[in-house]
Amino acid sequence: MSRWAVVTMGRLSVDHIAAVEGLQGPVTIERRCTDLPELIAVCRTGRADAALIIGETHQLTATVLGELQAGGRHVVVISHVAEERSRLQRLGVLSFTDEVSPSVLAQALMGAEPMGGAGVPDSSLGPTSGFPSAVADIQHSRNGDTNHPWPPTSNGSTGDRDVKTPDARTPDGALEPENAAAQQDAAGPEVTPDPEGAALRDLSGAPRGITVVWGAPGSPGRSTVAVNLAAELALQGASVLLIDADTIAASLVAQLGLMEETAGLARVCRAADLGRLDAAALQAATTTVQISGTQLSLLSGLPRAQRWPELRERSLGAVLELVRSHYAHVIIDVAAPVEEDEELSFDTTAPQRNAATLTCLRLADRVLAVGAADPVSFPRLVKAVEALALPAEGASLGQPEVVINKVRSEVIGSSPRDQLSQTWLRLGPAAPIQAFLPWDPAGCDAALLHGQVLAEAAPDSALRRSIARLAGVDLQVRRRGLRARGRR
Repeated sequence: MSRWAVVTMGRLSVDHIAAVEGLQGPVTIERRCTDLPELIAVCRTGRADAALIIGETHQLTATVLGELQAGGRHVVVISHVAEERSRLQRLGVLSFTDEVSPSVLAQALMGAEPMGGAGVPDSSLGPTSGFPSAVADIQHSRNGDTNHPWPPTSNGSTGDRDVKTPDARTPDGALEPENAAAQQDAAGPEVTPDPEGAALRDLSGAPRGITVVWGAPGSPGRSTVAVNLAAELALQGASVLLIDADTIAASLVAQLGLMEETAGLARVCRAADLGRLDAAALQAATTTVQISGTQLSLLSGLPRAQRWPELRERSLGAVLELVRSHYAHVIIDVAAPVEEDEELSFDTTAPQRNAATLTCLRLADRVLAVGAADPVSFPRLVKAVEALALPAEGASLGQPEVVINKVRSEVIGSSPRDQLSQTWLRLGPAAPIQAFLPWDPAGCDAALLHGQVLAEAAPDSALRRSIARLAGVDLQVRRRGLRARGRR
């Protein structure tokens, strides 16, 4: 009978340590720790097969649990607070009351499913593996219903646009009780999804799911492409969520003419880290932006780049899996760097500086690699796409769709598209150029001046039409259809 080493901390009214050791089975207590940092330190040494935490559980977040569970280590929690047990169950941790029997506890510590008896987790708390599956099964968890989000509503005005601002929340990301009640009243009865109706309303031909707009360093126009791509999809009747995941220079709030200072993405990541992420928490953190009679939802980015550690890989992955199931299209603007610190990867569990970008790329259904058509930005794009194609530990980042922005003859010469295509075939990776976006400083300046998208500021611009084609929208066909309906 092999020995099963357990490290533990805390105590309630029952001495579970003595009870488990009294079974004289394989489960033995390796060490009793005084606090969570000591428990984590012991687990890092590899001396423990399982961790048992009793009583104090408020410090247990998804990030902490991920570190404790590294290497296949089992984590079991005993708490007398029902809300904490429910929260930890959503984070994928077996949680018991103080009345759990020694035999059931020993089974749980060894990773076996409890066979019944006192202290078995209530079935009403839901499955115990929801959070880990959202992150671990990155390539196999994309079958959610993306046709219907809960319908957002406009509530007030901020800046130049009508927006629905996020509700007030407690510091840990949970809704205040009175705000939660008010939100429930305002939301009305739950609406049953109607996939067929949503399919009729979404007239775009773009593939559904998560689209990440990434690209070369500098300012090739990633944010402009992301904002207007989301706008064109929304104008076709699709449910669209725009996410600012640029941890270096978030800009979507300013580009849309908003006065929003809250970090919506950080808020939902914090809720995910605490095991409190659900549709209500997501809706409370989003801002609804009105565009030409339609609307799209926005998860605003970090107001300061120093807050990048708030977007942890595990939490952000859970957020993206949730939004995938609530929106037909999720458009994400990310920063350019994709390097990983190898020392941090192998020696510690410290957050990676570019974890947000890498997580979004690994979970994306579609990646647009944007670069500018000039002698400085074009070589940067070549090198960036080559770096993205390098084998990475874990999930593959896939093949991006190359988009060349700011195409003009003044900096390239005659026939700029032909020259760029030939240069890419000669020097670039195997992926061909999928789209060329023309240089339109007047349209972009007008949009920035008024905090609008191109469909509002420059509806007939060539750049707007090119981005619409990226979204699977043929504006000419749509206009003929509108005229035909008007003649009936």
